[in-house]
Amino acid sequence: MTNNDNLDSQSDPEPLSQIIILGILVLVTILAPALLHTNQYEFLIERFELNLLKASYFDTALYTSYLIAGILTAIIANQIGKRKIFILLGSSGSSVFYLAMTTTLNFPLLLIFRFLQGSFTVLCWQILMTIVLDLSTAQNRGRNLGIFGMFLALAMGSGPVLGGILAGLGVLVPYYAASLLSFFVFLLALVFLKEPRQLIPKPSFLKNVGIVFRKPRLIIPAIFNFVDRFHIGFILFILPLFLPIVLQVEPELRGMVLGLFALPFIILQYPVGKWSDKIGRYKPLIIGSITVGVMLTIMGYLGSFGLFAVIIGFIILGIGNGFTGPTAMALVGDTVEADDNAVGMGFFNLLGNIGIVMGPFIGGFLAYSETQTAFVTAFVVAGLIEFISLTGVILLILFVFKRNKG
Repeated sequence: MTNNDNLDSQSDPEPLSQIIILGILVLVTILAPALLHTNQYEFLIERFELNLLKASYFDTALYTSYLIAGILTAIIANQIGKRKIFILLGSSGSSVFYLAMTTTLNFPLLLIFRFLQGSFTVLCWQILMTIVLDLSTAQNRGRNLGIFGMFLALAMGSGPVLGGILAGLGVLVPYYAASLLSFFVFLLALVFLKEPRQLIPKPSFLKNVGIVFRKPRLIIPAIFNFVDRFHIGFILFILPLFLPIVLQVEPELRGMVLGLFALPFIILQYPVGKWSDKIGRYKPLIIGSITVGVMLTIMGYLGSFGLFAVIIGFIILGIGNGFTGPTAMALVGDTVEADDNAVGMGFFNLLGNIGIVMGPFIGGFLAYSETQTAFVTAFVVAGLIEFISLTGVILLILFVFKRNKG
């Protein structure tokens, strides 16, 4: 009997209620930063008088914090074998720094506050994701991550919509709301979150950081996560600027467009996750990646046909994204031993966070001139990165891992 089998047999016999609690926690955790995307034009470009490239530093600071704090969180969580403390620290710290961002008109100081906010936020969502793996077995991993992903996607989709409504009340109102939501996560976790019982500390630092050498197939879900997060970071930065600059769309409607992009992503999380438990992870991942690559490549061009064409394009893009999210997360659990969940998910998120750092920076760099042609170019490059990464994964599977048998 393997370590995974042992831990599977020790899992809570009724984990579904705990998965739903984790889903609610990630919903509120991700809803907080998602509120801030819609009015970045007003908060950054108008309030700080920035160009598009400098405005991209705001999201780059956030995603850089995810990159650095995410891997440290994974290593420490694996070493101490604890989970709940990260959620409590992360939610309380996030609440403080959402408020801090409203107190300054000094842009470098704002970027520091943004970095610290992101560092605390990643403590929450990465460990919540890890706990889902802790509570899952090989038979229900896709289903559980599909449920979890549904809550996560709901936050990503509803956040910009709600953020647009709040931004209509005042440019700082979304930040105040994000602070309150993070404090609410702290209260919910304090009362309802349980520490998974079967955790075993792994104090060896070298073993923790060497996970990818022991389990090289972990590179595959990590690359899928890289491209997923890349285009999510790219879209969340570019779209709220593309809509007002090219199509003159107001904040409330910008949020609706982001919400429509996320709607199929939300709907597909559970059925695709459960489907992948039966047919395997690769078919949904490849279907989703091809769809995303095609739609990203033509999205800027669709802007020349008006807002309706852009909305249809983003709905199809959301469908593609719905095939990749839960299956890539479940593939991590398929690959690592159960007591390596934290550091396995940490590596998975490490590549994802590299992608999400690149997304807004590349978008801001390529769309610097703020013309429709520049936006078209930015979308084409984003689509090509998706296709190049997918090709790399297929080559790894066909010529490296099959030859070496993993």
